[in-house]
Amino acid sequence: MTHCKRYNAGKRIAGVKGFTLIELTIVVVLLGLLAAVAIPRFLDVTEQAEDATIEAVSGGFATGVGLVRAEWELEARPRDNQGTNLSFVTIDGIIVGVDRNTGYPTGQVNNDNSTEDDAMSALDCESIFNLIMQSAPTITSNWANRPFDSFRYFTNFSNGAGSGGNDLCFYYLSKSVRNLQNTPTDDTVGDGFIYDPRIGQVVVFSNNTNNSSN
Repeated sequence: MTHCKRYNAGKRIAGVKGFTLIELTIVVVLLGLLAAVAIPRFLDVTEQAEDATIEAVSGGFATGVGLVRAEWELEARPRDNQGTNLSFVTIDGIIVGVDRNTGYPTGQVNNDNSTEDDAMSALDCESIFNLIMQSAPTITSNWANRPFDSFRYFTNFSNGAGSGGNDLCFYYLSKSVRNLQNTPTDDTVGDGFIYDPRIGQVVVFSNNTNNSSN
């Protein structure tokens, strides 16, 4: 014979008591203290994760810059091989525009009037990013694409701000600048890295701003 044990849901279990008002107050205070400690730590971890992502991408970018420069040497330093002020190298079938004097990548060649490092545009910065990196993160140079839901990076250039009066490329983690009103043109806002095509230098910057909030 099967025996069934019945439980009376409405019957109070002996010995079990509810929280007093004082106990509830203590619990709320403790939870508040834990949140005050945990939230800043969580934010710090998030910032560190974003910084690590930028470090990884900038490292891959710097490697690509070095490979293009090496190819320029292997191809006997081509100069104006596409026309006046238009120089390029070819890596794995990919044409990359370079400065004719330094061999560092400066963007696209087609539909461009110059590949010199003092005649760049935001589109050139975008092209460099896509051309020299394998499986490059999504990127845009169009500020109108905010809030950049489909893009991991935003890029812009700064005219004549480089080490030798050349142009610079700025690459921003898109969610670190998407809430800005004006297009960023330097490293005082957002998080990302700078590329100087005159000397092939890549420098990471981080402001750990709150512009990434939704």
